[in-house]
Amino acid sequence: MASRQEPSIDGMIGNMNWIVEHAGKATLAVVTAALFAGAGLVLPAQAQQAKKEGTRAQQTDRAPVPVTPFGPRRKPPRTIPRQPAVAKLPKPEIVSTHGSWRVVCEKLPVAKKGDEIVTQKVCYVSAAARDPKRKNVFVIINILAVKDKKGKVTGYMVNLRAPLGVFLPTGIALEVDGKAVSRVPFSRCNQIFCESTGQARKETLARLKKGRKAKFIIYAAPGVGLPVELDLKGFSAAMKKLSSLK
Repeated sequence: MASRQEPSIDGMIGNMNWIVEHAGKATLAVVTAALFAGAGLVLPAQAQQAKKEGTRAQQTDRAPVPVTPFGPRRKPPRTIPRQPAVAKLPKPEIVSTHGSWRVVCEKLPVAKKGDEIVTQKVCYVSAAARDPKRKNVFVIINILAVKDKKGKVTGYMVNLRAPLGVFLPTGIALEVDGKAVSRVPFSRCNQIFCESTGQARKETLARLKKGRKAKFIIYAAPGVGLPVELDLKGFSAAMKKLSSLK
């Protein structure tokens, strides 16, 4: 039996059958209204609404126009107030590169004392996977080592980033060499991307170190997966380098 092929984002554009099949009655009504409008027609309900709005417009035209007195004009300020200076932080440093994986260190602001910004050095393993056919489909993975006061690694935190517009309830799925490993939920979105942050399990890291290919799957809609692959060659060496940093 042939496997059912899930429609991609490109396939959904202009595919009216798929939209009607998956949208339901509410969206079907919107689609129907759009088709009537494109043909220069008006639905009966819209015609009645337009007639009511026309009557209201005639009543408004007959009403007297209120006169609003103008007050004294305020002159714009001649000088632009100076904005407080923002301290520039140094650019991230690429410590080493292992295939698709990089070990990166940077100083992040953690506090402020007067005009001075207190920073803390943070190092992590980073890689990016992108769909070669859809450049806007990507997953960025950052793995941060958590250390105690003596500098001993006590665990790892993982941060996954995906493009805006993804289907949030499904989260991000991870497969290693064709086998399902885990699925993580999205925690928040900003103006640039959506992300998921949590503790990396030892079992998941072990699978990544031994594996050959990782597949991250984000979703455009329920059942519409957008997989991106990432070569795991060099991942184990990158994690070893990260653990050795002071």
